[in-house]
Amino acid sequence: MKGYSTDEFGSEAAQHSTAQSPAVRGLGWIAALVVLVCLAWQWPLAVGAAAVLAGVLLMHELGHYVTARAVGMKVTDFFLGFGPRLWSMRRGETTYGLRVLPLGAYVRIIGMSRADTVDPTDERRSFRAQSYPRRLLVVCAGSLMHLCMALVAFGLLHSVFGAPDYGSNRWQVAEVMSTRDGIVLPASAAGVEVGDRVVAVNGVATEDWNDFVSQIQSRPGEQVLLEIERGGVNRSVKTTLATSPETGSGLLGVRAEAAILYETVPLPAAIGRSFADLGTSIANSVTSIWVLISNFDDVVDRILSPPGDPSANEDLSTRPLSVFGIVQVGSDASWGWSERFALFALVNVFVGVFNMIPLPPFDGGHAAVATYERWRERGGRARYMIDPRALAPLAIAVMALLTFLGVGLLYLDIANPINL
Repeated sequence: MKGYSTDEFGSEAAQHSTAQSPAVRGLGWIAALVVLVCLAWQWPLAVGAAAVLAGVLLMHELGHYVTARAVGMKVTDFFLGFGPRLWSMRRGETTYGLRVLPLGAYVRIIGMSRADTVDPTDERRSFRAQSYPRRLLVVCAGSLMHLCMALVAFGLLHSVFGAPDYGSNRWQVAEVMSTRDGIVLPASAAGVEVGDRVVAVNGVATEDWNDFVSQIQSRPGEQVLLEIERGGVNRSVKTTLATSPETGSGLLGVRAEAAILYETVPLPAAIGRSFADLGTSIANSVTSIWVLISNFDDVVDRILSPPGDPSANEDLSTRPLSVFGIVQVGSDASWGWSERFALFALVNVFVGVFNMIPLPPFDGGHAAVATYERWRERGGRARYMIDPRALAPLAIAVMALLTFLGVGLLYLDIANPINL
């Protein structure tokens, strides 16, 4: 949502430029489609993740649009992207469209500040003419939409895809080895495969990796009965263990990795867990924002680090990601739908909370302004509106800082990517 006029910040000049000719728009469409096809051919998962992020931005502005229309405000523009216009159409009093640069989206509501020029016949429908609760609802609607999307994602995670449990001690086979130091290992010949879970050895449960190692090492040269779980089906195989020439202990020939559990629950329970997850995620997002602010010098050091610098990723708790980094993580081919839905939910919560920082040009800045104006009107005083020019230096400083972080974190994710 845009709440400051062109005269104040000069940030909307590109958004409201004169419409291009049909030939220019046609060339823009062709270029955009060619680029999109090439990217989708080379990196389909990355393009899919980027499309999801574009959808998130669209839903954010849809929240502002729907609530503004619902409380009687006049919305003149609803665009995805910035810069030169690619396509637009007018329906009623609103122009909808696409612009060249996919860097966000915006909704324009008339009369967002006292500096905006509004037709007298439309003044009653301007943002500034509405009551404080209505203004607050509209400016918070974008963040509320993010929380709603996160809640839906959490619900699908718990009820359909299964919530991953990373705290389990369960393990699965990550590698099957045929030899070791010249010794032939029996795992491959016994039919053990990557992804299998050896749940018992001679009837002794081996859910924990240490229990499995203990059972194997204590039986050198012995024939053992392995109970293997594969795709939810158990099967038993017999094999004779090898003997380590160094320690005399038994050898099977597998390496392990954590086996992540995915649990689904009935819808009522899923709804309850979703609200619990939402509350936890909001608290964690607040903490993350504070960590970012309190460790800003560390973030700057990482941004200024040279390519391939191992110190850039030493402490991931203070290592933020750019949009590119999030797309990289979300497009990891090893991730399943559970992990992607969890990431989608967490990103939405963080964006929703971050957007409510009480500084312009965040929506939280609009909420702070509306709240201050309401405070100045206390006791039945006349309508009070802040001069937007007084906020211009602060808004410019915040935008400069966000630009530095955006460009810097993009460089960081390209020069020193996180390897999960």
